[in-house]
Amino acid sequence: MNSLAAISALTSIIRNILSIALQGHKKFTVMTYFQNIHSLADLKKEYRRLALQHHPDKGGDTAVMQQVNVEFEKLYDVWKDSTNMSADTTGYEYDYSGATAKEYAEYVYNEYRWKGRNYKGQHAPEIVELVRTWLKETYPRYRFSVRRENYNSIYIKLMSADFEAFTKESGKVQDTINHYSIERNPDLTDRAKEVMMNVCDFVMSYNFDDSDAMTDYFHTNFYLTLGIGSYRKPYKVELPKLACKGKDKPDVFKHPEGTAHKALRQALGTARFGFIEHRRHIGEMILGEDHYGSQGEHYFWPKEYSSAKNAQKRIDKLEQAGVRCKLTGYNGGYIRFLGYTPETEALLEQERKEVVIAHQAWQAKQIQTN
Repeated sequence: MNSLAAISALTSIIRNILSIALQGHKKFTVMTYFQNIHSLADLKKEYRRLALQHHPDKGGDTAVMQQVNVEFEKLYDVWKDSTNMSADTTGYEYDYSGATAKEYAEYVYNEYRWKGRNYKGQHAPEIVELVRTWLKETYPRYRFSVRRENYNSIYIKLMSADFEAFTKESGKVQDTINHYSIERNPDLTDRAKEVMMNVCDFVMSYNFDDSDAMTDYFHTNFYLTLGIGSYRKPYKVELPKLACKGKDKPDVFKHPEGTAHKALRQALGTARFGFIEHRRHIGEMILGEDHYGSQGEHYFWPKEYSSAKNAQKRIDKLEQAGVRCKLTGYNGGYIRFLGYTPETEALLEQERKEVVIAHQAWQAKQIQTN
């Protein structure tokens, strides 16, 4: 009986070992193309590199790319629910989060589909529209600013996305990017480099350059300036919102904007009244805008008008919203805040009280619910 019990126990142990081995087989399968993968971010980063190297559209081999996709799908199943994070932020941590392996592969292919020379006589105004359409299709979760200045200068800035764009060591929140050396920029994360290089390559595929620096002759379709964030608005990381249903959805306080506050907001735009360091204007509130340095330094710059005519257009808008103001100079200068009209001041106070009362009622409801 003892021998039979020992054999039975040994058989049970062997079965457990085989079960564990089979469960872990998928994770420890030897891969040909994916090595040293320690997180989902590592896997995504390596897949992008291999796709650029082996995809048939890039001159690669179809059979090799098929094998890359097979290995990627196996490893994706292993790492998709893992909480492991890379030691250093790479920017791939939330890259197209929630997608299946096939969806992610299609997403990557869509991102790089444009390769090739696209210039067919288009000029800057038309190219700007083409770029805007392409960015919306290629990066639907990211927000870009695309504008044209002086006819043939194109400015493209990445304003928000689901990844860290700057390394922690750089301490930056916004910066202009030299599109000739994106890959060598030490301040950018790997994902930021990849996105900006892809954007740059697409835009430049519509460019031409017949310049001759030896004779100071410059002839190009357009001049390109790239950036991440801006001096008016730093870059922002926006993670995908978790989908909540029914009772799990958090209740958020909402109250309609009052007519006086809305008129004031529209008249000011991105500007506000604030104090400036100027001996002639100590204690005066001047119209200006908030600006930010590359590492988040905050500055308040007054808006200076070169003529009374230009300033008057802004003053008219402010006065229509109930703001009393005047120009500091005879024929130009700053716009100084004098106060609100009695009607506007009373309406602003009334709207403020309405918001306070509504918020108190909402808080009381939350306490009763919880």
